[in-house]
Amino acid sequence: MSSNTDRPTWKHVIGIVGGLGPHAHVELETLLLSATESALGRPARDQDYPPWVLSSIPATPDRTRALLEGTESPVDALVRSAERLEGADFAVIPCNTAHAFLDEVRPRVSIPFLDMIQVTAERAVERVGPTGGIGILAASGTLRCGIFTTRIRAVAPEARILTPFDLEDGEALQERLVMVPIYGPPAAGGLRAGGGIKSGSFRDPQKKEALAEPMREAARRLAAAGAEIVLTACTEIPLVLGRDRVGEVPLLDPMAVAAEAAIEIALGKRPLPS
Repeated sequence: MSSNTDRPTWKHVIGIVGGLGPHAHVELETLLLSATESALGRPARDQDYPPWVLSSIPATPDRTRALLEGTESPVDALVRSAERLEGADFAVIPCNTAHAFLDEVRPRVSIPFLDMIQVTAERAVERVGPTGGIGILAASGTLRCGIFTTRIRAVAPEARILTPFDLEDGEALQERLVMVPIYGPPAAGGLRAGGGIKSGSFRDPQKKEALAEPMREAARRLAAAGAEIVLTACTEIPLVLGRDRVGEVPLLDPMAVAAEAAIEIALGKRPLPS
């Protein structure tokens, strides 16, 4: 039987602002488990994993609609969720689009946030170099507000950044290849009919394949336009597309990057975010 002396020493408690949608924070927790084993360099026992606190508020207003249509802001709900993370030393938000509101949330809470967009931008540039091509698959709100472009440009001003909007017929491509698989087809009142990844349809193997193929096409088109790596910058996309590659196109999952960074912070190998 192993002794307690070789257990990792966790210096910080992770907080998770979840419910955005709920499948995403469950996936983050799974990634934290995997990142723990990678950090330890061995299989982990029950007692080896880090402590974390989860606050899930699925009623948080839709981030994409708030950005594109001016509907109810998610900021109050994000603040309330962060305030519930009692005992956590820093917070992770497993939603790319929510990071567009992070500057409004930070002044209203005491807990610091790991910026998933920033750590992903840094990792992407490490992978392709300062002038490489970086493709982004994401919900339209994430792309329109430019949070990834801003962070990548700050790290690598000469990087080539590509989204479906930059391709021929970009609006239609973004809707058909990205938004419909994530949310389902458009419905009345600016809502979506459901049936996309967010609704949990990916659990059915046939539906998962049907949701994945448009995403694969989007990744291939970005690669053909010059992307050397494609960011799966909506937390639901890897649930159907995977995290490694589409054919010869390498993928980079921001949530996996954030999970690795969170484990490094929790171990004290990386400073707490400011």
